[in-house]
Amino acid sequence: MLAPSLGLVIVMLGASAFWIKIRQGQLLGKGVKVSEHQLPEVHQAALVASERLCMRKPDVFVIQSPIINAYATGFLDDRKTVVLHSALVEAMDEDELLSIIGHEFSHIKCDHTNWIVLTNTAENVAKIPIVSDIIGFIFLLWSRKCEYTCDRGGLLSSRNLKASTSALAKLAVGKQLFERMNLDALLEQKKDVDASDTSRLSELFETHPHIINRIHELKKFYESDLYTKLTA
Repeated sequence: MLAPSLGLVIVMLGASAFWIKIRQGQLLGKGVKVSEHQLPEVHQAALVASERLCMRKPDVFVIQSPIINAYATGFLDDRKTVVLHSALVEAMDEDELLSIIGHEFSHIKCDHTNWIVLTNTAENVAKIPIVSDIIGFIFLLWSRKCEYTCDRGGLLSSRNLKASTSALAKLAVGKQLFERMNLDALLEQKKDVDASDTSRLSELFETHPHIINRIHELKKFYESDLYTKLTA
């Protein structure tokens, strides 16, 4: 029984890796590759983020999308890619964009892109009742921890708590509503989140922590001795 299962895992893993390579190849044809001559302000932010995170700069692409979002992709080899949606680039100022790029670069630096492929493959193969549910919850917990880690990477890149915080807020409500939003009142919303059993429980089913929690954890990290040591 073990041999067919292992074979299935290898086949699915290979298929996932192949599909990721195809998606990366498509970016060259339908996206804009950032360079010193193409969207130089984005390129400069990528250079700063990679230097401050002590890593090799991945390829960065911008694709047209009205959704404010970004993601990192790649598997095993050195060719990792970060994709920024056009709406995100348009919505963020210089330091906010630096924080977002640093966040995505951190996914690559910490090998999250590799582990996501492996965990997704394991979850698809292990369709055993209860066991697959346990694996799924472990993955969700790990995924949320990854986001907290990469939020720290974004802050280490921007060195600007306000910018990193406002970048997260813009992900929550968009650029236009952010201009009318009270950021201090948003921070106070943490009390309502902590007081709501339903809100805390709902986070267990998400790949990303609640934006409110991410902002508060970012503030705690900014005030920590670890942040001071890493940015000294």
